[in-house]
Amino acid sequence: MNGSPRQGSQTLSWKERLHKRRDFLRIYSQGKRIYTATLVAYFLQNKLDRPRLGVTVSRKIGKAATRTRIKRRIRELFRTTKSAGAPGFDIVVNVRKAAARASFTTLQKDYLKALGRIERNTERS
Repeated sequence: MNGSPRQGSQTLSWKERLHKRRDFLRIYSQGKRIYTATLVAYFLQNKLDRPRLGVTVSRKIGKAATRTRIKRRIRELFRTTKSAGAPGFDIVVNVRKAAARASFTTLQKDYLKALGRIERNTERS
C-alpha cells in the first residue's frame, strides 16, 4: 500500500497521523492543553492545510485490548469531525483512566468539548 487509503476508505491516511516522537514532544512543550474528564488534548498549529492526530494511551489505562479500543474510538472521532475542526493543527490526545470505563457517547462529548475549546483558543490568537 502506498500510504494513502483507497477511494471511499474510511481510515485515516498516513499524512493525517502523527508518527514521530519529536512531533509529540514539540506539541507537549510548545502547544496548549485542554483537560476533560476522559482525555487531555494538546494542540499546536502546524504549517499544513490539514489537521493531524496522535493518540497516547498509557498501560495504566488497561490491558492491550482496552487500550486499542480507546485508540480506535478516538481516531474515529477525529475522522468524523476533522472537516468541522480547525484545519492546520496537530492534536495529541492523552487518554485518562476514566476513558476505560466511558461509553463512546461520553468520549464523543469530551472530544467535541475539547475541539470546541481549541477553536475558541485559535480565534483569540
